[in-house]
Amino acid sequence: MDKNFALFHDIPTQTLKNPIKIYNVDGTPNVTGTITHYTWQYIDIQGTTIPTRFLLSTLGREDIIFGLPWLQKVNPTIDWNKGTLAFEHAPKLIISNLTCQEFLIQSKTTTATTLKQQKVTPQATLTLEQHIPKEYHDFLPLFDKQAASQFPPERNCDHAINLKPDFISKRAKVYQMSPQEREELDWFIDENLAKGYIRPSMSPQASPFFFVGKKDGTYRGCQDYHYLNEGTIKNAYPLPLISDLLDKLKGMKYFTKLDVRSGYNNICIKDGDQEKAAFITPRGLFEPTVMFFGLCNSPATFQKFMDEIYTKEIIAGAILIYMDDVLIFATTKSILHDKTIKVLTKMRDNDLYLKPEKCAFCVEKVEYLGLIISQDQIAMDPSKLTGVSHWPTPTKLKEVQQFLGFTNYYRRFINNYTSIAQPLDELKMKGIEWEWTPEREQAFQRLKSKFLEQPILTMPNFTKPFILETDASQKATGAVLHQYDANGNLKPCGYVSQALDSTQQRYEIYDRELLAIICGIKAWQHYLLGSPHKVTVWCDHKNLTYFCHSQHLNMRQARWHTMLQEYDLHITHKPGKTMIISDSMSRHPDYFDGEEEKITETVLPQELFIKALTMNLHTQIVNATKDDLLAQNIIKALMDKSIPPIRSVLSDWKQDQGLLLFKEQTYLPEDASLRREIVRRHHDPPVMGHPGIYKTIVLVRKHYWWPGLSAFVKQFIDGCTLCQQMKVNTHPLTPPLKPIEADKHAYPFLVVSMDFITDLPESQGFDSLFVIVDHILSKGIVLIPYNKTVDAVQMATLYFDNVYRWFGLPTKIISDRGPQFASQVFIPTHV
Repeated sequence: MDKNFALFHDIPTQTLKNPIKIYNVDGTPNVTGTITHYTWQYIDIQGTTIPTRFLLSTLGREDIIFGLPWLQKVNPTIDWNKGTLAFEHAPKLIISNLTCQEFLIQSKTTTATTLKQQKVTPQATLTLEQHIPKEYHDFLPLFDKQAASQFPPERNCDHAINLKPDFISKRAKVYQMSPQEREELDWFIDENLAKGYIRPSMSPQASPFFFVGKKDGTYRGCQDYHYLNEGTIKNAYPLPLISDLLDKLKGMKYFTKLDVRSGYNNICIKDGDQEKAAFITPRGLFEPTVMFFGLCNSPATFQKFMDEIYTKEIIAGAILIYMDDVLIFATTKSILHDKTIKVLTKMRDNDLYLKPEKCAFCVEKVEYLGLIISQDQIAMDPSKLTGVSHWPTPTKLKEVQQFLGFTNYYRRFINNYTSIAQPLDELKMKGIEWEWTPEREQAFQRLKSKFLEQPILTMPNFTKPFILETDASQKATGAVLHQYDANGNLKPCGYVSQALDSTQQRYEIYDRELLAIICGIKAWQHYLLGSPHKVTVWCDHKNLTYFCHSQHLNMRQARWHTMLQEYDLHITHKPGKTMIISDSMSRHPDYFDGEEEKITETVLPQELFIKALTMNLHTQIVNATKDDLLAQNIIKALMDKSIPPIRSVLSDWKQDQGLLLFKEQTYLPEDASLRREIVRRHHDPPVMGHPGIYKTIVLVRKHYWWPGLSAFVKQFIDGCTLCQQMKVNTHPLTPPLKPIEADKHAYPFLVVSMDFITDLPESQGFDSLFVIVDHILSKGIVLIPYNKTVDAVQMATLYFDNVYRWFGLPTKIISDRGPQFASQVFIPTHV
């Protein structure tokens, strides 16, 4: 059970005698570290009550997880074919579409991890001496990782943080950390204090600090500098245009590539500016003395630093430098050797170190800035074209339609497109049966090859803005990099698609769409980082347009947010129906294994769960706050340090992530629909049980506040249909029913109740039954057949012949006061 879920619902817990270490399914430690508490609860599933002990941990988006021990204990009957789970003596519980590739019950690796390990070919580990050619062994200390951790010297180009005049220092809150994250924090702080990379601080400006998980199960510390970056004056020092760099490679045959280790950490922060980049942790406030990732001007500072070191070589056209990527080139090996010696010598003189695994010496073909460079030839990296080159052969009509929808978008750039695509178009005609002939395979391959040639695929022009189009499906992401040509036509520079692993497939649609942007950015980062123009990102998920603003982010989103801070992006929403190309990239047939896209569902119905503050709701509150008069007056009072417009003290109010807080509770603007939604989330879910007015007010006030909250909640509950139907009326308006008292001397049929069953199928000439019941003593029943058309006198005769002759006249008759009983015959005895 999730700890926050238990806390929110006031579930009592007990302490474990011996804490339990917890690991994820892939063997990595869970962020909780250890489990210290548990709770016993009764689980009721369709009438079956099961006492269950829950261990309390951090479960992310899930509230409760039933694991293998619970399944072993309960031992339900599972029908994997029908997707049902049943308990003994209980109706079946339907589980929607139980689907999986493989369950590794006792393993600590996921299927995705196993497949990834199968694809990786083990490589022999080379020693440093083996990796570096002998002629450069005098420079082996430059490749020493331990030596690279020394504190850099002060330089003329130390990183300056110049703030805008209206910048207001802000102290961020301390992020809570798990026990394991606290251990990692201790190591991070002690390590960097020892290196001199950080020092204690007393700065009024404090950015938040958190950890993000890495693929190997370790953690990486991150500072969230988005607020500081918004208030920083941008450094306009240009990153070199890749097109200008590549022009210098004509006629070159041999290449050496170098990669600078710990690029940003090689530059100190200017004295006096360190406190501006301070970050706050549970161990206190610290400020960096060297550049860290996340500062918006870091790329410009580092590029200027490298340009100043190699000014002569750059002017002479002997070297290309783009950030920490260095390329040396020459027409002969001897010339390249001499140039490399000079470059390495300056590296040593300036205390710069290199990563041997990312260096290449004297090669005829090299990958640099996303391009494959060889003598007199520059080609795009084939990995950036996999979206088209690896498009699988269609196996059904839907896949043909998908491929043609993609190619049709660029048909104006392909000569004789109609004739080439005709064999494929024929399959869409009515009456044509599916048959994949050699002619259709040839047409399919020809269209694919056309997309990898000019004039369809254009080389990037770094003087023009880029447009990145991205999309995500349930199984994959797709991205296309565009630019407009001289005629105003949008042309692609490359296509990429990437299958999602099992974990990524469980991301919410918001995170999958954001992951598609991240994949596209990484594929073409050398083009987009430092582009002189703002990069436009097209996506079909509108909420992503707010991502670059202040938000409540989870750790994964925060990691992506930190990465995107180095790019000048403008995220724009486009309807999905217009995103033909990236949509096709994300829906390759081979990503779906012959199955249609399915949405994973939980065992319990969705309506049983309380909705948390989603990104969409958070955005609604932020936007409504901007239009709320009271909120704006309070914000103005905060800025002016004046008296608030309502009865309160100024210290009760503060701003956080675009929200206005009153005594740590979110202020809800005057928006009736928004307030109704908040009350509904705390009242309507079945797990809440439709609490009364007072309890609902208490639940809402834990997180929200607005003037008149109590009256609003009362009005909401008074209008709740389910509450009006099901709740007991403690103030009834109708008089109570009075039971008929029994006579202790009564005999059978002294008090009787009468009614009729009419319009029955005719039997022996009768169509109705006259029903007479002994009301007090025996509850005996007499059924008398008759016809519906009889009158009151005839009914009395039926009673006389069938009941009176045995039991006499009754003292009371109970009926529904029908017309037959309203006659003079029955009135004396009628109740």
